[in-house]
Amino acid sequence: MKKLLALILLVLVVFAVLNRDRIYVRDPLASITRDGSPETGVQIFINHRNDVLLEHDDSPRYLTLIQQGQPIGVPKLLHCLHFLACMTDSPTAPVLIISRSAHLESANSKQLTFRDDQNREAVITLH
Repeated sequence: MKKLLALILLVLVVFAVLNRDRIYVRDPLASITRDGSPETGVQIFINHRNDVLLEHDDSPRYLTLIQQGQPIGVPKLLHCLHFLACMTDSPTAPVLIISRSAHLESANSKQLTFRDDQNREAVITLH
C-alpha cells in the first residue's frame, strides 16, 4: 500500500512539473485593487510564469486571464478545482478577447498592473 501511494505521489509531482505553465494555483494572500479601491469576491490564481487568472465569484461572475505577451481575455478551455487550482489547455492559453483596450502595463513577481476593459487601472499584489 505504501508503494502504491508513493508511486501515485511521484506521478502527481512529475505531472505538476511537466505542466507548471498550464497549472494555476490559488494564492489566498493575493489582493486586487481597481482604481485604488480593494475588490472583494475575487479568487487569484498564479502559475509558474506569474501569469494570473482572476475568478470573480460574486455577481456578475467572470474569468480573466492575464498572460505576459498575450491579450487579456477569457480562457477558451479551463478545468478547475474550485478554490484550489485551475488548468488551461496549453502553456499559452487561447483566450476570447474581452476588449482591445484591456492590456498589461507592468508585471513582476510581486505585482501586476493592467487596464481592464473599462479602462480602470487594476493592481494585483501577489505573495
